[in-house]
Amino acid sequence: MSLFAFKNARIFTGLEFIDHQYLLTDGKTIIGIQENAPEGAQVIDCSDSIIAPGLIELQVYGGKGALFTTEPTPETIQKTYEEHLKGGTTHFQITYHTGPLSGMLAAIQACRSYRQQGGAGLVGLHLEGPYFNPVKKGAHLLSYIRKATIAELTALVEAADDLPLYLTLAPEEADPEVLEWLLSSPILLSAGHSNATYTEAIQAFDRGIGLVTHLFNAMSPFNSREPGLLGATLDSSVRASIIADGIHVDFASVRIAKKMMGDRLFLITDAVTEDTRGEYRFTINPERRRFEDENGTLSGSSLTLIEAVKNCVNEVGIPLEEALRMASLYPAQIIGKDHTLGRLGAGYEASFILFDQNFQMKGYHTEGKFTRI
Repeated sequence: MSLFAFKNARIFTGLEFIDHQYLLTDGKTIIGIQENAPEGAQVIDCSDSIIAPGLIELQVYGGKGALFTTEPTPETIQKTYEEHLKGGTTHFQITYHTGPLSGMLAAIQACRSYRQQGGAGLVGLHLEGPYFNPVKKGAHLLSYIRKATIAELTALVEAADDLPLYLTLAPEEADPEVLEWLLSSPILLSAGHSNATYTEAIQAFDRGIGLVTHLFNAMSPFNSREPGLLGATLDSSVRASIIADGIHVDFASVRIAKKMMGDRLFLITDAVTEDTRGEYRFTINPERRRFEDENGTLSGSSLTLIEAVKNCVNEVGIPLEEALRMASLYPAQIIGKDHTLGRLGAGYEASFILFDQNFQMKGYHTEGKFTRI
């Protein structure tokens, strides 16, 4: 067994920082953290760096000019992995926009093929839509928004087989029998693109929906006489993702939500890429520093997860260790992978990142290989 010892870095385990020790791996698995390097270990100097668990992205749409919705192929997934790995993401859910059933099935097949070919990092497929409230469609195409049916959902689950599916839907738009079917299915549900009232949202949470997609965005807002989905999320025990880019959500709003939600709030990028080849056409608006569709609608970020962590620390005032958990441990818990991901400890997967005090990426360790940037 080949041993590797990483030295001269602050090691964040997912729980605490450890200084002046070695992180030991056998390539793909973490052996432990200790004061000395074992005899025969290959020592890797990580001076002036922080080592932290690899970041986990549950909502990303593409990379390197290829949007997964437009081109649902293993090659697009690989491009997304390569681009976002440089931003600290070692594991991710590729995401598919609101579209036809045929497109959703193609997305599932692409993910399954990618995994069968040994593709790295993919932990599942996020279907954002098509079961939305039309008034909260955001940049999604109205023509594809529809009511969920058990027949269509059954086709998705059967096609997915062992591929994890994560579905964002508007709970108020789902018929009771459909929602009951979904809650008993393998699909992980998240409420979003919803105009639910506070009561409708709380009822959905009480029935079993435990997640909310991109807090504040594309949802019924908090008002004094109707707290909406936002108010219900803050006033419950569900977890919610948030886009901490200062564009989708003001940093003060992130700070307020964090104070109220604590470890229930986690980070996503909702990142797209500049691609105008298909029905979803996104370009960067340099003046407004955001991606927009043809109508000028905010349509996704250009954020990386390490940038989101940086923003949480520098702009929101969240301690570094907690900001890192928001992008690693908490997403791992949500997808049921916290026994292998989100922490650095004996028996965990050796997926971790290196960055400096300015949040510049210095390297990453994935699939048994260390790469310097």
